[in-house]
Amino acid sequence: MKQINLHNREWDKMKIISYQENYKKDFVRLNLLWIKKYFKVEPQDVEMLNDVEDFLAKGAAVYFAVEQDRAIAACMVVPREGRIWEICKLATDEHHMGKGAGSAVLKACIDYAKEHGAEKLMIVSNTVLSAAMHLYAKAGFKEVPIDNMEYERVNIQLELNV
Repeated sequence: MKQINLHNREWDKMKIISYQENYKKDFVRLNLLWIKKYFKVEPQDVEMLNDVEDFLAKGAAVYFAVEQDRAIAACMVVPREGRIWEICKLATDEHHMGKGAGSAVLKACIDYAKEHGAEKLMIVSNTVLSAAMHLYAKAGFKEVPIDNMEYERVNIQLELNV
């Protein structure tokens, strides 16, 4: 288990940890909550959430922000073709938004991808998710033409050269 120590007044109460099976239910719960709130669950969501261990075995990583033994945010990064990696399944418990948990798990995923040879990170999302859009812009992601229409809900694609 990799643990990242962060020094920020809000982050002092949380730990950022790599995937642990005991948090799988939180990974699924956090992601399904926001997907159902704004969109519909698609087959790719079910596969990625239920079979997360298969993705991890192929080089992916998941990070959690944990506070009092409860995951309050999660993010996944998955290797794609070449040296391109995809940031996906970023979710924060809405009762914990604004604490920096989403930023922390996103940063952990970016760092992991860089450490594993990523040259470019991509995200497909939807502009209705204003908090996520702000977070991605803050991390340096820029809008590019959409070439990944894996999900019906996608209306924006972002990239970051690392």
